[in-house]
Amino acid sequence: MKQSKILTLFSSIVLVSSILSACSNTANNATNAKATDKATDKATDAKATDAKATDKAADGNASNKEGKVTITYWNLFGGGDGEIMNQMVKKFNDEFKDKIEVKALTQDWGQYYTKLQTAVAGGVAPDVGISHTSKLSEMVKLGIIEPLDEYAQAGGVSWSGYNQNILNATIFDSKHYALPLDAHPFILYYNKKILKDMSLLSDDGKPKIEPGPDGFVSFLTKIKQNAPQGIYPMLLSSTGEDPYRLWWAFYNQMNGPGLLDQSGTKATFNNDQGKKAAEYVFNLFNKGLIPKNFQKIGETFQAGKAALLPSGVWFTGTLEATKGLEFGAIPFPQIYDKPATWIDSHTLVIPIQKKNKDPKKVQAAITFAKWITEQGAMWAKAGHIPASTTAVESQDFKSLPLRSDYLKAANDGVYLPQSPKLWPAKDQLVQSLDAIWAGKEPVDKGLEKAVQNVEKVVSQQ
Repeated sequence: MKQSKILTLFSSIVLVSSILSACSNTANNATNAKATDKATDKATDAKATDAKATDKAADGNASNKEGKVTITYWNLFGGGDGEIMNQMVKKFNDEFKDKIEVKALTQDWGQYYTKLQTAVAGGVAPDVGISHTSKLSEMVKLGIIEPLDEYAQAGGVSWSGYNQNILNATIFDSKHYALPLDAHPFILYYNKKILKDMSLLSDDGKPKIEPGPDGFVSFLTKIKQNAPQGIYPMLLSSTGEDPYRLWWAFYNQMNGPGLLDQSGTKATFNNDQGKKAAEYVFNLFNKGLIPKNFQKIGETFQAGKAALLPSGVWFTGTLEATKGLEFGAIPFPQIYDKPATWIDSHTLVIPIQKKNKDPKKVQAAITFAKWITEQGAMWAKAGHIPASTTAVESQDFKSLPLRSDYLKAANDGVYLPQSPKLWPAKDQLVQSLDAIWAGKEPVDKGLEKAVQNVEKVVSQQ
């Protein structure tokens, strides 16, 4: 169905049911940071009974003489991600110039979710925004984002058009709360020249890693013993998110029973799988296969001085821009019983409008969100894996280097559980794991402390 027909039908439904009201805007991009467009409400009310104006409203904002809806879009993308997203917004505005205008505002990453919650509470929420999948539980619990099924149906969204592993993590009580944009799993980058010089690169250009946990240790040991001075087998931070992501990959490869039980109040990771995974990561550090307390990890890999670098797909674009670096990228290797890795995603959500919700703006936001996800091949230039199957199957995506090499990681990735306390709970786990990697706590004691601290967080109302 064409866009204008969809919007006309939706507008007519709204006028007959009389159950929804008008809306508000917030800030736009750096070149036009004006606030709420109050004229929208006045014009919509003034022309609600005018059949001709109704037709125009179906295509846009009744306050605009051209019948264009203006919506605000908040995101948290900086650097290369931000440049690509801005290009996508511009392309959308060019294609929908007579119907919808998107005014994008990039918020500071560290303050993004706090600002979004405050904006909703104050009745000045953006019309569409970005959310990590791992943050959706909290926003659903707080009641600050809309369930999308009704709007998505009117907007022609087909949920079957998304990768099901990525999509399933956005569903709460059988309701869809987000349109998934991508997956950004933990993968493995490798230096082709280093491995080739040591005959550790297969004919297909992939690392020749022997199976099993011993095989991976053997692979790293060969690099350590045979590499020129100043070349490291594998680089990884000794603290924080990345070693925790490595632990999560191994834990789920051994079919670990998750982070929390079904009630969401009990931690379930202090078990054989959790202990084995923690011991394995600790030994990689302790044996010198990963140097401890290493600084400038990314820069060192870019300089061609490390064989392996586990990291997120978001690093692909940066590495591609590094002159002279011969590298490859694959899903994180299967070391234990099955393929598995850490994963999160960016999604598009519709924030709740506390004042004057305008169904035309909601539908325009759905149109924009749907279009953005379908342009996943353009977004994949930053390294991310598109959630849209149409985007993945497009020639534009297939023509991009490396992405198809690690595409499978979108299916292998294991999302963290749906919990409104997920982020602070995960932070407690990371802190305890840091103590294990540093040798300050034995594995058993460290995981037990992690259980106690995580359960304190998730039990809070």
